Amino acid sequence: MLYSQQFPEVGNTVYDVSSSSAPRSTPDHRVPSEPQIRQSLLFSKRDGVWASVMSGIGESYLGAFAIFLKATNPQIAMLAAFPQWLGASFQFVSVWLLHRLKNRKALILTGVFGQALSWLFVLAIPFVFTEGPVWWLIGAVTVYFMAGHFANPAWNSLMGDLVDSNRRGRYFGRRNRAMSVAAFAALCAGGVILHRAEQMGRVALGFAILFSVALLARFASAYYVSRMAEPPYTAAAEDRFSLWQFLRDGRHSNFGRFVAYIAFIHFAVQVSGPFIAPYLLRDLHFTYLEFMFATAATVVAQFLILPGWGRFCDRFGNKQVLRLTGLLLPVIPLLWLCTTNFYAILGIQMFAGVIWSGFSLAMGNFIFDTVKPPKRAQCVAVYNTSNAVGTVLGASLGGLLIPWLPNVVRLGALHVPLVSNIQILFLLSAALRLAVSIRFLPRIREVRPVLPFLARELTVKFLIISRETGARVFGKIGRMVTVWVLVFVGVRRD
Repeated sequence: MLYSQQFPEVGNTVYDVSSSSAPRSTPDHRVPSEPQIRQSLLFSKRDGVWASVMSGIGESYLGAFAIFLKATNPQIAMLAAFPQWLGASFQFVSVWLLHRLKNRKALILTGVFGQALSWLFVLAIPFVFTEGPVWWLIGAVTVYFMAGHFANPAWNSLMGDLVDSNRRGRYFGRRNRAMSVAAFAALCAGGVILHRAEQMGRVALGFAILFSVALLARFASAYYVSRMAEPPYTAAAEDRFSLWQFLRDGRHSNFGRFVAYIAFIHFAVQVSGPFIAPYLLRDLHFTYLEFMFATAATVVAQFLILPGWGRFCDRFGNKQVLRLTGLLLPVIPLLWLCTTNFYAILGIQMFAGVIWSGFSLAMGNFIFDTVKPPKRAQCVAVYNTSNAVGTVLGASLGGLLIPWLPNVVRLGALHVPLVSNIQILFLLSAALRLAVSIRFLPRIREVRPVLPFLARELTVKFLIISRETGARVFGKIGRMVTVWVLVFVGVRRD
């Protein structure tokens, strides 16, 4: 990943995380050829598709499963916080092993198989662990995230070596789009299965079917990871650093400011994020089918918009996408205050999908751009650990506040009844997101040469869309909406 310019960092410490330096690897017989790299990127897409099936039919329903097990709001906050924090901390074990084994695929496959097996534990809970099932669920989900985070640094390092830097936005845009289709299909299948199971009075069996499919999908994902080629991994001693060294010196670098921004965004989001599921299922009395549609709306929006975000990232830079989407993130929780209508919530979720897809894509690409290859695995571990700390603190704050928040807002003589006190958390989350974005976004710099962004040019391009492209996009929307309506009306009729 070579660029024509290098942005200076603070001093010449090991925290020079600009990507203008080439990796310190020496050629050997394991260097993959161009056809092998292309084949590996295809296998990576298939790995992502099956991982998304696991996420769509499994991970997406963990909140609903916790509610089925009678979890309290503090327990839901702990479910969102504790597994992520412990799992992210486990990444440093992965980095330590990577420096010694220098075998990224072995570490990735270890984590992937660990995730697959954790689903056995999850699906057995309502049948075997009937005493304190929520605590068993928290334990099982902790194992799930520990295994996933264990694979993460090695996976980021491997993909950074395989994907050409100038086409990274387009590649991951297409990959994420395929993953969105898979997640959408799995999410819909899971909702229909749970709805039928609820009608039959066998909800526990319905969840067991979902988590069994998640297990099999993760094994399929592991197969495609095993088929990928692996370039040699070499990291010099000066490329290693401790977490304390990063906190002392690296926080002044461009990457350090980016890490701080994303960690604080995770904090702001998780103040209310874990309580979306109880808000919909408990307070708004959504059925499992309605819950599925509300969740799937986000995936549909991601599918439609991700290729556009990918091209935008490649052309105008990831920083510009972070700025645009980061300033729109506060709008999402504010919209939740405006309505409880099912169809309006679908619209809110689609809007959220558009914003989050761009933000997530730029967030991932920015790491590849900013960190040079020998430091990538360790920097990813620091990055994810910082996010986990933000997640833990945000979810913990929400869990601590919610028992004390009123259901009626009193402003002098004006009394405003709330559907749920969770709505106050939505307002708090919006304020925090705005404050974080205003504070940090101006301090983050683009690290590769990109075209200047002109708002007028972008507006014209959005308004003057070709007839062919418009017909194709709206045709896809029409077909998806038709399928949704037919399934929804048909199941409701039953």
